[in-house]
Amino acid sequence: MNNGDQLTAITLRQATRTDLECLQAIYKETIDHTCAHDYDPEQRDAWKQGTENLERWAAAIDTQYFIIAEVDGNQAGFGSLKDNDYIDFMFTSKHYLRQGIAQTIYDRLEEKAAKTGAEILTADVSKTARPFFERQGFAVSAENRNCIRGVWITNFRMQKVLSN
Repeated sequence: MNNGDQLTAITLRQATRTDLECLQAIYKETIDHTCAHDYDPEQRDAWKQGTENLERWAAAIDTQYFIIAEVDGNQAGFGSLKDNDYIDFMFTSKHYLRQGIAQTIYDRLEEKAAKTGAEILTADVSKTARPFFERQGFAVSAENRNCIRGVWITNFRMQKVLSN
């Protein structure tokens, strides 16, 4: 883990099912730590229960363009592109915030979408992630209110027109 201002090289690789436990740990820690200012404990707990759906996670790893960012061999974040035009997952470990991980992942996902001919890139993003996506050129197309295990959670459908 690097706590200094300089980050060593970020490498990207394809995720495999053997990464599942680590991916889910990053997912949960990000929701608990990074999203704490935007979602209350009940909302975060309901959201984190998404890790219980192992079939969804396995299918995402198997069928999506699913990448992991690593720094010095440590998993620092991950992201996935579903159907070449939808960012399904995008999470950065709390230990690597503001060190270029999300930007590196995002850049690769957008590049992949553009190479496959996608014209519009879409994502459903948390309140926490919205400013990052706005900086990438996304605009909100809808506010979503999702009931997850009886708890209401707000996120945003965002879109970006790609210039191919």
